[in-house]
Amino acid sequence: MKTKTTVILFGLFLILLVFVYLYEGPLSEQARRKAQGVPTLFPGFAKQAAAKIAVKSAKGEVMLEKKQDAWQISGTDGFIADGEAVQNALETVAGFKRENVASKNPEKQDLFEVTPAKGVEVKVFDAAGMVLAQFYIGKTGPDFFSNYVRKEGSDEVIRVAAVTSTFDKPMESWRDKTIFNFPSDMVTRLTLKTAGAEIALEKNDENEWYLIKPEQAKAKQEAVNNAVNTLATLSALGFAPDDDAAKYEIDRPQLTVAVILKDQIEQKLHIGKKNEEKGQYYAKNEAKKTVFLIGKYQFDTINQTVKDLKEEEKKEAAQKDAAKDAGAAKAEAPPPDSLDND
Repeated sequence: MKTKTTVILFGLFLILLVFVYLYEGPLSEQARRKAQGVPTLFPGFAKQAAAKIAVKSAKGEVMLEKKQDAWQISGTDGFIADGEAVQNALETVAGFKRENVASKNPEKQDLFEVTPAKGVEVKVFDAAGMVLAQFYIGKTGPDFFSNYVRKEGSDEVIRVAAVTSTFDKPMESWRDKTIFNFPSDMVTRLTLKTAGAEIALEKNDENEWYLIKPEQAKAKQEAVNNAVNTLATLSALGFAPDDDAAKYEIDRPQLTVAVILKDQIEQKLHIGKKNEEKGQYYAKNEAKKTVFLIGKYQFDTINQTVKDLKEEEKKEAAQKDAAKDAGAAKAEAPPPDSLDND
């Protein structure tokens, strides 16, 4: 029995070796050669050379322009574009391959919706205004996970992985929704200020949070960390129609939040009035001109009171537990009428 088990294990080991050899050796090399053999739709396209992206569709026209190290949305009041979305778009263009050709017949371009009249037109320019790539995104493929694409000047229509959502979106979806982005473990102080009160907390050398204002006490670590973590990666759900801070009561906020990092840099957030229709709150990073919209859950996680943040002392907790147990015992006791009076 032992010998039979050894033989089986040895056989499995040999199969594994063959598998590794094939997929790390000849087969992987064959796949690499095949991939290298498929020409790209835009040979020589370098995403780092891109300086402008123009997208035109039924949803409107959007122009993205690189200024210094940041992408902005042209024709706006300096709206910052979502850098990750822009890079994803450029990587998509660089990754187009001339494979899965659906048609070479120019008369079928309308059918695939890869014409200027029916398709989503995308142009990528370099800093000198030279066109690096121009193409049309057509209708969805039969598998619902692909799109037809045609390069300007070519009759070839290729089918690629779905790209409509990467390019065809309204201007607001291209905007950067980042309010804050800092390491949560770098925060050493947190201040919450309303019209009638101010709460301040500090982190000690053991990374424990303590209330220092309006009283001194150990804080509930989870509650403080939840607030700090929410602030560290705070992202907007949307934007105010304009940046008029007074209109959204940013100039007289219901809550001002300040965090100080280890390098003494301060980040400050002002939260104004509530948008009753959306159930969201207008908020503004003091260092940015944009007025954002944040959700109720984000607001509630940040907007804490002393009672929410103060850790109960052991004596108080014990008294509450005792009162709770006494109440439970009283509730379980039989009513007087049920007692045996004999």
